[in-house]
Amino acid sequence: MTAEKICIICGADCAARPRLKDSKGQYACQACVKSRQRSRQAPKAPAPVATEAPPAIGDGVGFSMDDYLGDAPAAASADPGSHCPNCGAAKAAGAVVCMQCGYDSASGKAISTKVRKAKVKKTRRAPRVSGGTIFGIIALAMLILLPMMATVSQEAAVFAIVAASVWYLVAYLMMVVAAFRDGDTMWGIIGLLFWVPLVNLLTVVFAVYYCIFASERGSWKLNFWAAFFASVIVTIVARMNYADLFAAGAPAGMP
Repeated sequence: MTAEKICIICGADCAARPRLKDSKGQYACQACVKSRQRSRQAPKAPAPVATEAPPAIGDGVGFSMDDYLGDAPAAASADPGSHCPNCGAAKAAGAVVCMQCGYDSASGKAISTKVRKAKVKKTRRAPRVSGGTIFGIIALAMLILLPMMATVSQEAAVFAIVAASVWYLVAYLMMVVAAFRDGDTMWGIIGLLFWVPLVNLLTVVFAVYYCIFASERGSWKLNFWAAFFASVIVTIVARMNYADLFAAGAPAGMP
């Protein structure tokens, strides 16, 4: 009676079929060994292994299947293309350049690699106030404060009149300068004629048209008209509260 030779892979008796035996005396069907060989992707040309003949030949002693059932050496199973030949780092299949050391397998030279971090866009926590906005806020504040100052006392009224007149003169000259700087030379010349008798009537056109529509300097126009109305309102308030200031003529600096 033939002794049972149990396959350690499928668990069946392989005494009546081609089989292999490892150094530990374990048996395995030849078909099972080849199936495992294909699943493990063993080398294409493994060392030849003698197969055991049918039972009539003998009990199979001397045949080896260690090369099939054991783990193949790392050097034989590793894909030489999956590691960098320069530093040994793993790289993606088909990759030419190693991302670790920069070695180019095609040219055989190492190139420099640098990982760039994505720039994080900083968010502005609070909106910035432009210079023109601040300029306009100051102009509107003076438009309110100067008339209020004119009601405090006679001396304060004189100061408010002079301050409003100087402010208006500076604002007017700023608009003339703006006309020349913006290429509106004709309007700049008309603005300069304010000191010429009779011709200075054209400055009304300059103030009404250019300082409202033609100029694109919004904050400067706001400053001009705030100064204009401040000088007018301060004068009216001073006349109403201190009529004696104007008995002998307008004080110095009045518009």
